[in-house]
Amino acid sequence: MNISKEKILFAILAGGQSKRFGGGYKTFTKISGTTMLNQIIKILSNFSNDILINANNLEEFESLNYNIVKDKFEGFLGPLAGIHASILWMLNNNKEKEWLFTVPSDTPFLPSNLLDKFLSSYSSGIKILIARSNNRHHPVIAMWHVSLLKSLEKELKLKNSKIMLWVKKHKYKFVDFDADQEKNFFNINTQVDLNDAKKIII
Repeated sequence: MNISKEKILFAILAGGQSKRFGGGYKTFTKISGTTMLNQIIKILSNFSNDILINANNLEEFESLNYNIVKDKFEGFLGPLAGIHASILWMLNNNKEKEWLFTVPSDTPFLPSNLLDKFLSSYSSGIKILIARSNNRHHPVIAMWHVSLLKSLEKELKLKNSKIMLWVKKHKYKFVDFDADQEKNFFNINTQVDLNDAKKIII
């Protein structure tokens, strides 16, 4: 059984505080003349127009023509809180969707074959698919089945913010990308990373 593209909602997780970057919203930082966020939206738009943004400062993002979803759990509990808020929004506003595809807001070079690789890697019974390149997994670049919501709520109530600790409680699978695609998963955490990113040619 295959996953239909129509059953997928994409979410850009931008709910963090960018502490290592020096604060603010690093996703609005420009690379090659456009913001990281715009670059990510452009890539995702090739897959779907159904894009959600998870953010905790709504004023910064309100000018964007996308639904903005805030964490339901307070205290900046990380990507799991963003995944939870996004799935909850789906169930309340877009019931025909069955899968949430998340990407971080600081990974502007996502590969053009991202969705195709995920769809071709799916096998029956899998609830979570996670990108992997050069044996390094990227747990925020992932697909999550909506049925995970209650389990995720339980985990967040325990104040666990470690993604893989929760993932391993479910049936999951890694989606392997070619070794030369490692640069596509480069994420920008610091100002040094930003300078390195400006040297990457895709």
